[in-house]
Amino acid sequence: MHRAGSRPRLASHFKWNSHERPHVSGQIDFFYEFASPYSFIAAQRLPALAERVGRTIRWRPIELQKVWAAQGILEAYGAIRKAKRSYILTDVKRTADDLGITLKPPGAPVDATLARLAVYGLEARTPGLGAKLTLKLWRRLWGEGLNISTMNDMVLALPDGIDRAMLQAATEVPEALECLSSSNADAVASSCFGVPWIVADGGTYFGQDRLEMLERRLVR
Repeated sequence: MHRAGSRPRLASHFKWNSHERPHVSGQIDFFYEFASPYSFIAAQRLPALAERVGRTIRWRPIELQKVWAAQGILEAYGAIRKAKRSYILTDVKRTADDLGITLKPPGAPVDATLARLAVYGLEARTPGLGAKLTLKLWRRLWGEGLNISTMNDMVLALPDGIDRAMLQAATEVPEALECLSSSNADAVASSCFGVPWIVADGGTYFGQDRLEMLERRLVR
């Protein structure tokens, strides 16, 4: 996290946004991994929830393995994930079907390095673009079963208002990496142990199946 008064200067066409600041009252911090199907499912429902309760969402992709490593639980959770893999693939399909969400698992491993940076870089340029890109990339990855690991992959999923040059620039600005590191640190500070991980009004919620509870709490 950056201390007050120590923020680095942005490139002239970028402006700093709320991704580098701690949770702000009235916002929903949504921590996720692109490779997480449950994060994908949550993202299909969370925008409508936020609109109903009058909140804004901060879309915060993280590096979950780094979060686990910072907590000293990387090896343990790696073993758990391996044991749960077949169950998750079955459960996520029936969960998506139950919710009426089209889901087609990708046929190859996903490297979300560029995707994460692009989200933060675009959001710094124009608030809202990071969320638009996230949803489009997820539609390609989990809705169509196609990869998003390379720049060429991501270009095929660009929403209106974003071109290849903007996408490339977003992945290269140093502030994108700083925002990603900040989100990793905030996830650790909130005791995140998995995704989707949601922070709102001082409470934390794990899993797409906690959205109903989240909504009830936010309207109290």
